[in-house]
Amino acid sequence: MTPTNSETIELCRADSGHDLWAAIEAAQYARLIDYDEPRTDEEASRMSDLIGLFAECAEQWERQDTSGQQLALEQLGIRLAALGEVGLFVYSTITQRRVETDEGGPVELPVAVLLVRREDRPAIAVELPGTMDAD
Repeated sequence: MTPTNSETIELCRADSGHDLWAAIEAAQYARLIDYDEPRTDEEASRMSDLIGLFAECAEQWERQDTSGQQLALEQLGIRLAALGEVGLFVYSTITQRRVETDEGGPVELPVAVLLVRREDRPAIAVELPGTMDAD
């Protein structure tokens, strides 16, 4: 059953690191990352490499100069290709959500949504709750 305050959002497949640029910008505020369960150690390693670099990019993005940002996007592109080799694909979008915080209530934030799936389509749709916890 879908919660009444949920919304269907569409995520586009990231074919290059540049396709994740806007998601990195939003991920500085909030991010939701989900992935299909890895079937092999190789899948787990490649997922971990991409997700770890994505999170690192979000944390360091504003401190990087343009050439550092371009290098990071190229590295993400390499990891996207590595995932594709094992039949995994990355989808992303940005959405606005109320995020419940411990510091005094809900705030409206941009949220980067990043999914790793076995589906190879140009876009996928998922349900997201209207309000999220800040975990």
